[in-house]
Amino acid sequence: MAIYASDTGGKDFKKVPPGCHFAICNMVVDLGVQRSEFQGQVKSQHKVYLRWEVPDERITYEKDGKETEGPCSIGSTYTLSLHEKAKLRQVLENWRGKPFTADELKGFDISSVAGKCCQLMVTHTEGEGKTYANITGVIGLSKEQRAKASVAKSEVGVLLYSLDDPDADTFEQLPKWIKEKLQERVSAQSVKTANSVAPAGDADFDDDIPF
Repeated sequence: MAIYASDTGGKDFKKVPPGCHFAICNMVVDLGVQRSEFQGQVKSQHKVYLRWEVPDERITYEKDGKETEGPCSIGSTYTLSLHEKAKLRQVLENWRGKPFTADELKGFDISSVAGKCCQLMVTHTEGEGKTYANITGVIGLSKEQRAKASVAKSEVGVLLYSLDDPDADTFEQLPKWIKEKLQERVSAQSVKTANSVAPAGDADFDDDIPF
């Protein structure tokens, strides 16, 4: 499956603490075209959601009537674009540890990051009486972490959801707020633009490059 790019009112779960954390990307969701408004200006942009689990930070929650322990998780939504000013491009290049080539910029399969490890920089901010955890940086692994990453696997499972090939079972496993985003999207058709992540064929990467 490929994904290409040319406050919910729920329980307040434990948040990933501030600092640098070893993490595994366990969710990549094509959100389609989402409409947003800021300072009176309305925009419609193709979005993608990435989520990571942080295995060294634990959380206890109830599942199927039983108390369960698992890793904390944190995610972020990005415009599905590899434009030079796009946040997603900065994230991916910092994660890879090298810039995209001109050929790669013609198309990069964002789903290739699923299951891959990295380091996340997390900060906390306060607002309206709540604490918010935000991803402020995504970088590659240190040499000391590569052995750990070679055997690391998601504890909760990796989810990929593509609007080009939607799967009903995968949809049912998505968080409620993501389901609502998908149902309320502007268009059910994926948008292809000159700056979108799009098919580029197979690419050779160095062993030290995660994708």
